Amino acid sequence: MYDCCLFDIDGVLVDIRKSYNSAIKKTTEFVLSAVSGRALRGLVTDRIILRFRQTGGFNNDTDTTYAIALAMLSNQPRTIADGRRFLLKVAENADETGIASVEKFLAPYGTEKWKGVLAYPAPVKESMLARAFDEFFYGPELFKQQNQLEPIYWKGRPLIKNDILAVTDSTMRKLHKTFGGKLATVTGRSRLAAEYSLRDLMKYFDLNACVFLEDEKREYAKPNPYAIRKAMETMRARTALYAGDSAEDRLMASRAEKEMGVEIAFVGIYGYSPQPAKTLENFRRLKVNATARTVNQLPALIQNRL
Repeated sequence: MYDCCLFDIDGVLVDIRKSYNSAIKKTTEFVLSAVSGRALRGLVTDRIILRFRQTGGFNNDTDTTYAIALAMLSNQPRTIADGRRFLLKVAENADETGIASVEKFLAPYGTEKWKGVLAYPAPVKESMLARAFDEFFYGPELFKQQNQLEPIYWKGRPLIKNDILAVTDSTMRKLHKTFGGKLATVTGRSRLAAEYSLRDLMKYFDLNACVFLEDEKREYAKPNPYAIRKAMETMRARTALYAGDSAEDRLMASRAEKEMGVEIAFVGIYGYSPQPAKTLENFRRLKVNATARTVNQLPALIQNRL
């Protein structure tokens, strides 16, 4: 039916609820404590993280951390409940432009001082927030390998170890055969993080076609269709099936279709969302081609022609 199959990794091939989500929470507490003296422990919930992701502008979890930290520093809450309510309000006013939309919404609260303190977006060596996030997620050894820097904030257990593989070898083997080996990742992860969590399953992908956006220029981040364009052009594909877990993935696929003049069927994977039912509802509202609780259902969907 399609020339190739593309995959997001986070929330599709890997369950990240205890890794990346935890990195957002841990980094937020660390930054707020360091800057204001108030860690606001337990402030960030999976519901809040999901709200940001549903805007189409927060595929990058460090962006989400920055948006939350900036909001809390600019409008410091009296209680955790007040902080959560305000963060949901911020997320409701965010859009596909991501942190730019948050900065615009927060401008009346006086953000310039805090933007300077947080120094984001900036390279890891220049931003405390970006560095802390990577140190918590990667842990000392992988952080050094990814950034060529020694960790200074965290030398404990890497949160990436909490990643749970969500796809089976059997599924990947079937898809590899179905698509004649034309499988590629289109992910916000680095190649290092992808290889660490997917392990032996990397052998099923055309590595020349895989795109790891953390290793690319920031301007290419989702929902920019760059990653899909690169993957499809490398595999010389005119049609594709894309499995993603977010509104941002859907938006990226739609933009790629229009800009490239190709056909991309989108399958929304919802089972590893913090709130699966709401994510499924959102995919239905977006009228995606098909939905599946896990990517392991993809071979059956293809067999039934979606």
